[in-house]
Amino acid sequence: MYKIEFNLTQVRASFWQILPGLLSWSTLIGLVVLSFTLPFWVAIFIIVFDMYILIRAVYMSVHLVHAYRRLRHLKDVDWLTKAKRATGHLSWSRVHHIVIIPTYDESLDVLRTTLDGLKNTDFIKNNMHVVVGFEARVGDIAKKKAQTVTQEYTQHFGTFLTTMHPDGLPGEKRVKSANANWAVKAMEKKLAAKGINTKQILVSNFDSDTVVGQGYFSYLTYIFITHPDPYHVSYQPLPMYHNNVWDAPAFSRVVATGSTFWQMIESTRPERLVTFSSHSMTLQALKDVGYWQPNIVSEDSRIFWQCLVRYDGHYRAEPLYTTVSMDAALGKSWWQTLKNQYKQKRRWAWGIENFPYIAERFLRNKKMPLRTKLTYIWRTLEGHYSWATAPIIVAALGWLPIIVGGPEFQITTLSYNLPFITRTIMTIAMTGLVLSGILTYYLLPPKPRHVTSWRYLSFAWMWVLVPAIATLLSAIPALDSETRLMLGRDLNFNVMQKHRKKA
Repeated sequence: MYKIEFNLTQVRASFWQILPGLLSWSTLIGLVVLSFTLPFWVAIFIIVFDMYILIRAVYMSVHLVHAYRRLRHLKDVDWLTKAKRATGHLSWSRVHHIVIIPTYDESLDVLRTTLDGLKNTDFIKNNMHVVVGFEARVGDIAKKKAQTVTQEYTQHFGTFLTTMHPDGLPGEKRVKSANANWAVKAMEKKLAAKGINTKQILVSNFDSDTVVGQGYFSYLTYIFITHPDPYHVSYQPLPMYHNNVWDAPAFSRVVATGSTFWQMIESTRPERLVTFSSHSMTLQALKDVGYWQPNIVSEDSRIFWQCLVRYDGHYRAEPLYTTVSMDAALGKSWWQTLKNQYKQKRRWAWGIENFPYIAERFLRNKKMPLRTKLTYIWRTLEGHYSWATAPIIVAALGWLPIIVGGPEFQITTLSYNLPFITRTIMTIAMTGLVLSGILTYYLLPPKPRHVTSWRYLSFAWMWVLVPAIATLLSAIPALDSETRLMLGRDLNFNVMQKHRKKA
């Protein structure tokens, strides 16, 4: 009996791993094959699919505008004053913040920019506890950096630590989450010795290039102390890839800005929102789920799923309408930037590794509402499926029935009108890029002195690259990730080089 149960579990686990890639590849290969044999029905499918893309583009544009208006409306709010005046489950002055900055080979310039941002926030510094987590395998270089930042920043925070995460600990991989676990546990011991209660502590797990605005922690504190259910929530700011955006090439800016816009859209639909990149949560929730899993790449989203399962579906991501600034992909050469960008998108798409995790644990969890299970499974699967297939279908496969459909189809009215119909639908859908271009200008940081004013023009024309970029630097990396999962090939955590040009 045990052996049969074990085999069934293994089969089920394999099925969840194979399913996303199988759906994507079946769709793409199926459309190619059917274009030869059933071109009429493929043409109908293409038209319907293009209409779906159009409706979706309009829908997302509405949500994007809504998110931008909300961000702008809250931009000048004095969150520290609001926190001081708020009546909640906890006084603002009793809230403490642990900020974790895991790092591998980032330069001191990158780390200083991040730490300066924390130093310049308006929240009381005695309640801010910063830990920079270095990797011991880097050796003396990491030790020298640790000494430097300790000397420069210790006096600016209530607690400032640097840690050296040992290499090769049992059950760990060389991933950010393993470093973050080591760092937060070291800080946790320090705060416990000071008598600070776990329920008073929020943890922000930031990428090493994350620069926060002046009011970030005051805003986070206000939302935390006034939230009706603060311990079953992760807090998600809006990521902007602005640290080096003026120096990044056009394709990198399109990917970075597109990612920002997607997170803005998701923020207006909190029932769909999942933690991404730099975010915050309570230490209580982090401890309840046993910290971040130390052997996965996509720890930023996995921690949300861990909490959702642990609390039987009673967990959400709360959008914060404030921004954190990070680096766009930028290498020392154009080719290196392209490789960095591909690897970054593939790593983001590797979030599909969460699908087998949630599918299996949802199946075992009898307390979680069925509607919650089905909703999240569908959205996760559909989201990654569309990511891997939609740009390829729109850009390449829509013309196949005309090319390979044979003479009988090519003389039909549908064959004659298909290019006009699809071109018209896609042209209307692409008008959303005008909106993207306008919002890009509104969201841009001030132009550095070393950049000429002509650079503004490149932010306008870069959006014509979207069809090619959506395929080469979005769909293909996503398909790559799904294929790796399907074949059981793991993805190693690649640290994106954070190159910045000197002013």
